[in-house]
Amino acid sequence: MDNNNCKKKIDELAAELELANKDLLFQNEEKAKRAAELELANKELSYQNEEKAKRAAELELANKELSYQNEEKAKRAAELELANKELLLQNEEKAKRAAELELANKELLFQNEEKAKRAAELLVLKDVLYIEKQFLEKTMMSIGDAVISADINSNIIFLNRAAEEVTGWTFVETMGISIYEVFNVIDGSTRKKAEDIIKKVMISKNTQVMTDNTLLITKDKKEIWIEDSAAPILDEKNVVLGVVVIFRDVTEKLKQLKKIKYLSLHDKLTGLYNRRFYEEELKLIDTKRNLPISLIMGDVNGLKLINDSFGHNAGDQALVKTAKAIKKGCRSDDVIARIGGDEFIIILTKSDSKETQEIIERIQSNMALEFVEGINVSVSFGYCTKSEYKQSIMKLFKVAEDSMYKHKLYESTSMRSKTIGMISSTLFAKSSREQIHSKRVSDLCEAICIKMGFEDDVVERIKLAGLMHDIGKIGVKDEILNKMGGFSNQEYELMKRHAEIGYRILSSLNDFSEIAEYVLEHHENWDGTGYPQGLKGEEIKIEARIIRVADSYAARTNQRPYGTVLSSDEAILEIKRCCGTQFEPNIARIFIEEVVNKI
Repeated sequence: MDNNNCKKKIDELAAELELANKDLLFQNEEKAKRAAELELANKELSYQNEEKAKRAAELELANKELSYQNEEKAKRAAELELANKELLLQNEEKAKRAAELELANKELLFQNEEKAKRAAELLVLKDVLYIEKQFLEKTMMSIGDAVISADINSNIIFLNRAAEEVTGWTFVETMGISIYEVFNVIDGSTRKKAEDIIKKVMISKNTQVMTDNTLLITKDKKEIWIEDSAAPILDEKNVVLGVVVIFRDVTEKLKQLKKIKYLSLHDKLTGLYNRRFYEEELKLIDTKRNLPISLIMGDVNGLKLINDSFGHNAGDQALVKTAKAIKKGCRSDDVIARIGGDEFIIILTKSDSKETQEIIERIQSNMALEFVEGINVSVSFGYCTKSEYKQSIMKLFKVAEDSMYKHKLYESTSMRSKTIGMISSTLFAKSSREQIHSKRVSDLCEAICIKMGFEDDVVERIKLAGLMHDIGKIGVKDEILNKMGGFSNQEYELMKRHAEIGYRILSSLNDFSEIAEYVLEHHENWDGTGYPQGLKGEEIKIEARIIRVADSYAARTNQRPYGTVLSSDEAILEIKRCCGTQFEPNIARIFIEEVVNKI
């Protein structure tokens, strides 16, 4: 190492040593300070220790005092705890008493409210009961049935207006008197006192219904049929307090029931028995002790013809007169019934064939005196007799019916023929104008047929059709038939029916059935505008077309209640005008050129 470096190193060590000395000096100074401070601290600590000793002595004394106080506090706390428990017990008792008192107050309040409610309800109930009483009394007074109430001693306490009207007693008169005096009833069959329904109700405590054969004797001794029932008046303990009797006057009802029963077994029109009664009675009569038994069957001839000609009222008259004649010719115990529209039957007991024939003859003699619209009413009869019990009664009926129809085949045809003649006579008797008109139409038809070259039998037939063409007017009322001036629409429709009525009258008899077709069509027009069928052209029978022309000319040139009478020339012009519409052109031409101009 060189000198410089050595010197430098020494200088560095010298500097470090100086620094270390300074540091040591500083440390020593600090130690001295710490030593002084320690001494001071020791003095302070010694003082503090003395003070601590004083304080410890004081503390010990204070602890003793505190211990004594704590003991006193513990005693006071124990006493206080005991007092608190006592107070708590007392408070609990007070709370219980308060709760009980509150509950008692609520109960008292509730009871007072209930009392107030009951008092209010009692007032309302009192009003309701009064209203109900008034309502019940008013109801009882106003109902249609008679009502009588009586107490337990059978004395009347109530009687409504209906009961006053039925019994003839007033409420004032009956107050307090016995119900038996007012409700005086007897058995309608035996005429003895009726069962005591009031006593029966009070004993049984049940509603009782009296028989439907009860008669009430009113105050003025009239007898009235009644229906009635009685019911007990009971209290809440089911003790009988009285009785209420409800009844009504059924006199008219019984009359109606008898009428209904009568009608169920009788024919309303004739008053004879009906088919139902006949069938039931036949079963009862069919016994050995009634042998011999005869059945007579009767059927009115031409009833439909009479109905068609003169109306159903005339037909009804024919049936009534037939019933009258049959009843007059029979014995009082013979069973007579109307079993169909025009059929009658008679049951004869203990009557042989001879007696049966005698009865039929008597009836026929009576029938000869009976007329409707100038026409004699005719009946065809047949009969059969059962002599042995083993014979079937139903076969007896069939034999009698067959016998009747055999007679009817002849008698009915004869009757219809006579009737048609009588109808024509009746129509002509009603209106001489119709007779003149029909005769003229007949003559014109004959003339037209001759000019058209018809055979004689055809000419005769159409001549008869011309005479009969208006026979249906027998069914038209006189006031329409003879009315002056024009017809109303309704009257015209009724008048138009005469063609159909005439057809029905004439078609009922074979001899007239063909001309009936001509009469039906004699108001049909060539162009199809006529009536009643609206036939057109060749659809219309030529005979009817001929009658159409003849009828039109005769009607226009004859005096009539409606329309203007035309001269022959005026009528011809009218036919020409309607040629091809109302009339067949060829027939119209022949009539104008070869018939009317030759008259």
